Amino acid sequence: MTFRPQLRPGQGFKPFTVYEREGTKTVTGRPYTGNLVKKGTFYGMISQASPKEQEQWKQLGTPITHTIVQRGTRNRAKGNDVLELAPPTGCCSEEIEPRRFLVKGDPQDPGELGHFLVYRVEERKDLQ
Repeated sequence: MTFRPQLRPGQGFKPFTVYEREGTKTVTGRPYTGNLVKKGTFYGMISQASPKEQEQWKQLGTPITHTIVQRGTRNRAKGNDVLELAPPTGCCSEEIEPRRFLVKGDPQDPGELGHFLVYRVEERKDLQ
């Protein structure tokens, strides 16, 4: 018997795009972080971080707002990468900005079986 939870429309696995910062140099040779470069996509579920988790991470100096669980381990994001959740397709999806999340720390593999990865992220509006 398999576990099949009953989800409402809009819940469940959604496609996330992984972006990483491109390291470049100025004309004078100074390094800086450049544009976001697409690294891949994966399917995952997003949930609000609990107040207890938010407080624990805030005490570590890295505030979080959400938890994202990735199905599988392909296209793994690492700390300081950006995850983008595209708006749902429909009548007004062109007008809605995609949601962007900054990955805090490295992902965790619960059970160390390679079935899922757990990301702790902070939703940010200033990630371009």
